Amino acid sequence: MNSISPGYTKTSLIKSPEVRELIPTWVEWIPLKRLGEVSDIQGAAVFLASEASDYITGHDLVIDGGYTVW
Repeated sequence: MNSISPGYTKTSLIKSPEVRELIPTWVEWIPLKRLGEVSDIQGAAVFLASEASDYITGHDLVIDGGYTVW
């Protein structure tokens, strides 16, 4: 089984005022200096669902703009 671990991503879940005020801090922590987009994750999902990943097993694909590099 494989998985995708997205970092902070622009979705409707971050629209509340309490969360919006955290966004500048998150962006500062991300080496690419931006939140992820849903489109950043789509390619990985298609890849893991395709035959191209048939021999990949037990992998967690982290898509976080470098956040976990620190």
